[in-house]
Amino acid sequence: MQAQPIEETFVRGDPKYLQLARGFERQMRAGVLRVGDRLPSVRQLQTTHRVSVATAVGCYSWLERQGYVRARPKSGFYVSRPPRDENAGPAAATRVRGPVTIKINERQTEGTAGAGVLELGPAVVGPALLPMNRLNRSLRLALSAFADHAIRYEDRRGNLRLRRQIARLVFRQGASCHPDDILITSGSTEALVLAIRAVAAPGDIIAVESPGCYEMLGALQALHVRAIEVPHLPGEGIDLGMLERASRRHVIKAMIVNVTCHNPFGDCVPDAYKAKMVEFAASRGIAVIETDTFGDLVFSGERPRALKAFDTDGIVMQCCSLAHYVAPGFNLGWANTGRWRPEFERLKSLSNIAGAALPQLAMAEFLESGALDAHLKRLRLALWRSVEATREEVLRLFPAGTRVNRPEGGFVLWIQLPDGYDGADVQRRAASAGINILPGSVFSPSQQYASCIRIACGHPVDVMTRAVATIASRL
Repeated sequence: MQAQPIEETFVRGDPKYLQLARGFERQMRAGVLRVGDRLPSVRQLQTTHRVSVATAVGCYSWLERQGYVRARPKSGFYVSRPPRDENAGPAAATRVRGPVTIKINERQTEGTAGAGVLELGPAVVGPALLPMNRLNRSLRLALSAFADHAIRYEDRRGNLRLRRQIARLVFRQGASCHPDDILITSGSTEALVLAIRAVAAPGDIIAVESPGCYEMLGALQALHVRAIEVPHLPGEGIDLGMLERASRRHVIKAMIVNVTCHNPFGDCVPDAYKAKMVEFAASRGIAVIETDTFGDLVFSGERPRALKAFDTDGIVMQCCSLAHYVAPGFNLGWANTGRWRPEFERLKSLSNIAGAALPQLAMAEFLESGALDAHLKRLRLALWRSVEATREEVLRLFPAGTRVNRPEGGFVLWIQLPDGYDGADVQRRAASAGINILPGSVFSPSQQYASCIRIACGHPVDVMTRAVATIASRL
């Protein structure tokens, strides 16, 4: 789709670059320019509107800062997301609930197993978007160059080469750590379980965001730890005012938070709020467990800083993984342990002697080669396309009054259906058509969000749009 002349949208008094940018913004809002459309080149913009190079570049720089466009090397500028539309986002929780003992319906989180089932429940990227050939090469190199190491017990903390690479990833998140602070785990779930066990005992209370990832709630349930459910405010993070009031009534051992590409809302918390969260926790002796599954998948701009970047006292533990969007079969995660490193290592030794060496060696080679950056560059674009296309189809085909989030990164959509619809029933109807999704109730310790569902958009656009049409036909 081509951009239209925009002189009629000029606002007197605005700088010329901003007049141009606002014109493009209005075209996006009206649907004249849609996600994936290419904008005129800088030279074309100069010629058409008789402006300087600086003005043309300033126009696109402003649009890029807003997250509306993304530059592709040697290709130009493309619409990455339209301005916020009139569709209201899904409702957030409004009050604290708990402490409660968690009881998750495991049948709802396990989904429907079997050949031919389209997995849109677990937030795992499908094979079509994974770096399969490069991972196979890493495995071959690991076997040929390190055959003797691959069959021996690995260091219980994890392969040192891999831990060094993870420490570099942490540095890219705005934090710093020593490789000895990193503990390689079997996915992010094991890292989360170790973090909870390091700071809490059965019957203790941990604050969680509402809504929050069902895997976190499953870990709390397995460890018999109670949860206080505190609202997650889009664009702000966990409601510190409500958490402060809850901390006066209860002894809260830790808080589990997700500040970058939140699961399931998809928002990113500003740095100022991150600093407040760490300051709040430090002043009250509350440990912080940071889950950061989708931080590298932000659609526009630089990777946001992790909460760990604001931690000067070692109170933040990071639980991360490359399994969701790089190598699910390797199932590698890690914990950045903070001041609890000795306890992490003790608890890890009780779980197993060591993780498998070969996947760690292969992942170390993959990261050392720079393949992760190349993969992320392609993946972000593919996921952004899938998310936007899926979102548009949901708003077009689902019942009037449906609300959908617009994530800043990651690949999950949080969908609130109108009154009268039940997420668990929608899940069953989708399962009958061979599609696995998740009901909103599994994202809340108190089973809130009964009218919501979560859809993971980790497949190509054509797969996602067909799936939405199938689900909509059964509503």
